[in-house]
Amino acid sequence: MTAYRFRVKFDPDPTSLWRDIVVGADRTIAEFQSAINPAFGLDQGHLWFVGDDEDYWDSAVKYQCQQEYEESLGGDPVLRTERIENAGDVTIGEMTRQLGLEQYDRICYLYDYGDEWRFYAILKEILSDEPSDTEPTVGKEKGDPIDDQYEPSGADESGPLLPDPLYSVLPETAVPVADLRELEEHEDIVHVLPLLSIETGFGAVCERFAIQFKETGYVLENFQPGWQIVEEVDGANKTEEELLAALADAVREWHAEIAEISGAMTGQHFGEETVEAMHVELEAELERKGYGHLL
Repeated sequence: MTAYRFRVKFDPDPTSLWRDIVVGADRTIAEFQSAINPAFGLDQGHLWFVGDDEDYWDSAVKYQCQQEYEESLGGDPVLRTERIENAGDVTIGEMTRQLGLEQYDRICYLYDYGDEWRFYAILKEILSDEPSDTEPTVGKEKGDPIDDQYEPSGADESGPLLPDPLYSVLPETAVPVADLRELEEHEDIVHVLPLLSIETGFGAVCERFAIQFKETGYVLENFQPGWQIVEEVDGANKTEEELLAALADAVREWHAEIAEISGAMTGQHFGEETVEAMHVELEAELERKGYGHLL
């Protein structure tokens, strides 16, 4: 019988915003994480990992969310600088043993690789009399939840505004893939290409997509404070197929740029294979629409 009380602190303001969470030794890290986000007012639509101490990206071991762990299995282990574990398989008790955690030791938690919401958790107490299957429970807390994780779409006036009718269907950080596909029924929209889809308990949601209007194409990505246009393709003097081909090229260029940015952040080298893996949904969408020859 063992449970642990962690004091989870918001890294940018640790004295003003924190939560105590008690979790049994037999509960997984993923179950622990599922209690952290709602306690701080965050959603659950992004990738995340738990690391050792306060090392974040430099952690020697990363307990990744299941989606990222499954995708990372295809990567080149030679390029990895850390040990990767599935947070859905490793229990809290196993993690404390693997990391050699003792009272007042720390772990870190990073949520959303774009916005990087950083937290660290101090092991405040080892509860030897609590059941090992104790569900993650929030106890003492300080500070109001984060209520402005994402401002309304288009709130950043310095960036390009989203074209109609996107405002009405992009109210959240991630939009249901089904809603994106329905956009093709709009008379002004020719094609929609979901590019970064994530399976959730509520179905597939998308955080990156391309959309083709009759004379313009856009690649959109979800950043804080919301959806933003990262590439715009002019369709003047282009046929529908030529504009789609140019839009697909813009997506490929964006994927290469993302890989370069991620490599700089993590200190890893991401080769052409990594970039090609990011094109999977693009290629599947082109095939589905009968444009496989544009691959």
